[in-house]
Amino acid sequence: MGVLLFVRKGYQPNKIIDEIDYQIGRITDDKLFKKEIQNRFKLNNKEFDDVLDKIVDKYVPLESLWDLLPVLRKKYKLVILNNGTALTLSRFKNRYHLDSQFDLFVSSAIEGVKKPSENIYLSTARKLGILPKECLFMDDSELNIKGAEKCGMKTIWWKDQKTGFAKFHKFIAVN
Repeated sequence: MGVLLFVRKGYQPNKIIDEIDYQIGRITDDKLFKKEIQNRFKLNNKEFDDVLDKIVDKYVPLESLWDLLPVLRKKYKLVILNNGTALTLSRFKNRYHLDSQFDLFVSSAIEGVKKPSENIYLSTARKLGILPKECLFMDDSELNIKGAEKCGMKTIWWKDQKTGFAKFHKFIAVN
């Protein structure tokens, strides 16, 4: 899931949940995604919703980063820029109180375009009322990092938790 959330320890892989979770990262149309998943896995609406709940349950926050969010939010605008369905958004918002932690949530399924397209980075910066060069973009995908860099954003590639967090702390100390 990236920088903020990671698969919880002890998670038991599940073929259907894991496959649907993998597909979520490719979504730019929620209605089409739901229809295709329900048809492919023969799921009714309740079963589909149950799978989305289980996907949310699969993840836990990186506590050391989440503990910094209130402090960071006093100085910076915080955004989640997500490749994925907006169908899980209310679930994540409820579980992690995203509205009180972040200024903006941008979903590829709502925008109709996903990372690493330059359009999603530029659109996010416009929504914040800032220039891309004023943004710090963090991601666990090197491809997404390159997309943000093309737009002029500063970046931190979270190749793994330890390296990403160290680079993040270094950036914060300097800025």
